[in-house]
Amino acid sequence: MFEISFSSKQLDPKANMNNLKNSILHKNIEFLFLDDDDLWDLIVKMWRLSDYRSIHLAVGKLNVDVIIRGLEKFPQPDEPVFAEDIQILPGGAATNYSVAIAKFGHSVKLLSKVGSGHAVKGVMTSLAEQGVGLDYVQEDSAPQSPTLVFLRNDGSISIVRKKNSIPPMSREEIGRFVGLFDVVHFASIPPSLVLRDPYSKVTSYDPGPAVREIKEPVQVDVLFLNKREAESVNMDLVKTKYTVIKKGKEGATVVSEVEECSVEAIEVNAVDTTGAGDVFDAAFNFGLAEEWNIEDVLQFASVASGIKVTKLGGTSSPTYDEVVSFLSKKKPKVNCR
Repeated sequence: MFEISFSSKQLDPKANMNNLKNSILHKNIEFLFLDDDDLWDLIVKMWRLSDYRSIHLAVGKLNVDVIIRGLEKFPQPDEPVFAEDIQILPGGAATNYSVAIAKFGHSVKLLSKVGSGHAVKGVMTSLAEQGVGLDYVQEDSAPQSPTLVFLRNDGSISIVRKKNSIPPMSREEIGRFVGLFDVVHFASIPPSLVLRDPYSKVTSYDPGPAVREIKEPVQVDVLFLNKREAESVNMDLVKTKYTVIKKGKEGATVVSEVEECSVEAIEVNAVDTTGAGDVFDAAFNFGLAEEWNIEDVLQFASVASGIKVTKLGGTSSPTYDEVVSFLSKKKPKVNCR
């Protein structure tokens, strides 16, 4: 026998499915009695009938980005040069995704490892203020190395980073969270760490530079690639409901089992392209979790990523209201076949 009460819109999972009886604490589910782990399916179904916001888990990196804008030129030895602006901001694909999801109105947790240092604490404070859950960010004793982002006047970027000395997450660490979230997004991590969550509405993967490591089938609901990555990956290894190819100024294309749809990009004055693809991922998953049709999903994602490039920093994603306001005036065209 069991009894469950639903009391709020937010959830705060603290342990995995296997420890459900003894150690799960939820803010919106009170487990008064539970003696059978096989009831998990039923619990999830009842849970999703309640009035709450979808909850995302973003798995990947939390970086400290040092953004250098308007650099006159790269200096020669012993030559000082000046930049228009230098800022320290949160970065990393999973981090950018998390902030975007929070701004769209869903709940989100970030699963990551970071180093030590005052800069890390500063960016984590910024993320918390923007609504990103940091319960699962693990701090390592190794110092955090910043990522240098050189921003050109046309919005394009060059990135310099040190090889990470922080131990990567393990498959076992990630597996602890299977079954606890509506959407699980893996960003710029090796494909060996990507787990298909059978209990989630959406499991997605954006490999980024790790695309070259895809040697075995990747089984997720959504695979996000940019144009260059799509040309390099063996598509026979892609086992997805949706394969999304992001093409920058050329828009984006999504391929499913039943159709192929393309959306145009919106025209904007680009300031900083950092994180635009991550915002697209977040907007796409947001729409899927809301159960929109694919046309609406693509339009929302195209506008969200387009607005992002008009702002500085990877976490400068637009709010839900900003995207909807733009869409109310002009919607990007979508063609399906």
